[in-house]
Amino acid sequence: MPVSFEITSTFNCSIDRAFQAPMLGDATRFMKGYLFQPPVTGFVNDATWGQENGVRYPVSAGNRLVKKGIMFTDKILERNENKYWRWTIYDFKIGSMFFVNKAVGEWYVNEFDNNSVRVIYRYTYFSKSSLFYPIIWLFVKIQIRGIMKRAIVGIQEQAESNEPFVYTTT
Repeated sequence: MPVSFEITSTFNCSIDRAFQAPMLGDATRFMKGYLFQPPVTGFVNDATWGQENGVRYPVSAGNRLVKKGIMFTDKILERNENKYWRWTIYDFKIGSMFFVNKAVGEWYVNEFDNNSVRVIYRYTYFSKSSLFYPIIWLFVKIQIRGIMKRAIVGIQEQAESNEPFVYTTT
């Protein structure tokens, strides 16, 4: 059984900036970790990132519960320009994530006024077994909720700035 958490926000920028920020921006500035998950410090093998089927591997400095190195595989499933992204994270290298099969992230943007964009940010986590459902539910409602609330603040800061994004897809 999957478990989801969703955040809705309003960004004051162009729809293009709101669309690009979560995937093309500097994710080390918004994937800051929370409770048990350490922050992402960089990415490896990310030459295809930003394109459909593009892959990257987030790296962390680790902590007492998570060893240093690659955390999981991050892959873009769909990119519909200035409308939505859909991606998945899987192949978790974090031993304490034994109960997670994969997660699917979604990012929707909809311009409702000049330079006002409604953003919907959602993550859905899938359990390896129905026996793990209570653990997944707690994990999403506490850990992932906290990560996402922190992340959307950093994503919005990048979207509303004039800073260039890390990735380009021209």
